[in-house]
Amino acid sequence: MTTTRFSLKTLVCAASIWLGATQTYGQSAEAVQPAARFANVPASTIKFGGKAAFPAFDAAFYQNELFLLGEAHGVQRPQEIDLALLKHLNERAGVRTYVAEVDCAKAYYLNEYLRTGQEATLDRIFRSWNAETSQWANQELRAKFQQIRSWNQTLPKKRQVRFLGLDQLQDLPLAADYLTAVLPKKGLDVALRGQLDSVTVLLRQLPPAGSLLGAVAQRALRTLQQPEGNHRTALGKRYEDVRHLLVGATQNRSSMLVREKNIFANFLALYEAQHLTGQKLYGFWGLAHVLQSPLQSGATLFAGLVRQSSLPVRDKVVSLMCVFADCQMLLPGNFLSTAGPAQRYVQSDKFNHDGPLTLIDGMAELKAQTQPGSSTVFQLNAPAAATNQQPIRVSYAPGVPRGQQIHFRPELPATAYVQYLILVRNSAAVQALQP
Repeated sequence: MTTTRFSLKTLVCAASIWLGATQTYGQSAEAVQPAARFANVPASTIKFGGKAAFPAFDAAFYQNELFLLGEAHGVQRPQEIDLALLKHLNERAGVRTYVAEVDCAKAYYLNEYLRTGQEATLDRIFRSWNAETSQWANQELRAKFQQIRSWNQTLPKKRQVRFLGLDQLQDLPLAADYLTAVLPKKGLDVALRGQLDSVTVLLRQLPPAGSLLGAVAQRALRTLQQPEGNHRTALGKRYEDVRHLLVGATQNRSSMLVREKNIFANFLALYEAQHLTGQKLYGFWGLAHVLQSPLQSGATLFAGLVRQSSLPVRDKVVSLMCVFADCQMLLPGNFLSTAGPAQRYVQSDKFNHDGPLTLIDGMAELKAQTQPGSSTVFQLNAPAAATNQQPIRVSYAPGVPRGQQIHFRPELPATAYVQYLILVRNSAAVQALQP
């Protein structure tokens, strides 16, 4: 999720205007086309803690190979849904690889944590998120990693899960730690060792070295890939890890759409290097990343790039997207400007999909089928569901910047983007970690 900086005054004004507009629109839509958006869409409540947590899934669901769950960062209950779905897919579909919205360095240390259980390793993973006042720096995410490790320890080795980081480099100093950790102490070509040491120094440099890092990493990558070199033998199974990190250090990280291309490029490279063809993969991502078709703007996000690719998995992708009603979200304190000193974090209920700033057409219909406090799965691609023909319509309040809006193509049905919605009602916000 990309955060937008609204002033508190803008939010209050937009919310009051939007509440009136939403009420009028809802009455009009109800009179003209009652219950049309989600007619004949099966629904079932998630039962946390039980083996039948997800009874809505049919046999065809488990034939997919890339399962993607989209969330809004800062809301608590998606963390529970993620853990429950990971366990469910591990048992029912044999998922062992968690393709994560983290970079290769954080994934390495997450796997080290799964192996050792050392809390200092989690401290290292959360270090940059804490320093950046990120929504990721929350107690529930840390507790979820701890729960994944505890659960993983109970599984036979052939079913234990591991993390695979697909994101572009996020934490450059941690990437330097990672590079240092995977390089052998001896036996590496002197020239390559010198170049990799230079990359490590630049990764630790603050402020970041930018284009210089890219140039030095590119030179090291060329040396690493020289066919006459003996680098693959010297590095052994770590050869691909080092190569992947160097590629990441050369990537341009200038915009959101560039990031999507980088994520897909990393997935493409790892899909081959890790021999993932035919394997079952699962990932928990910001909700925009799981959309499988181009938006009105022409932007194609991660899941859409996979669907457009020539990879064997392209026709075996299923997306589940959380939508929110009456939920709280944790936000960095400087997200909403106030007259006094900014708090480190704040909570807000203004970023739901039933208003006041964003409204998905048909949310009232979904809410009418559910209970407060529930999490409910809606199967949009059920054979008789209206969502096989109906598009997704989203409206925004005045004052929401165009660049922060998602507009779906009206000629495409909802199922061209996602196959399941999970309506989350009345969730608390995640709780911030102490710095």
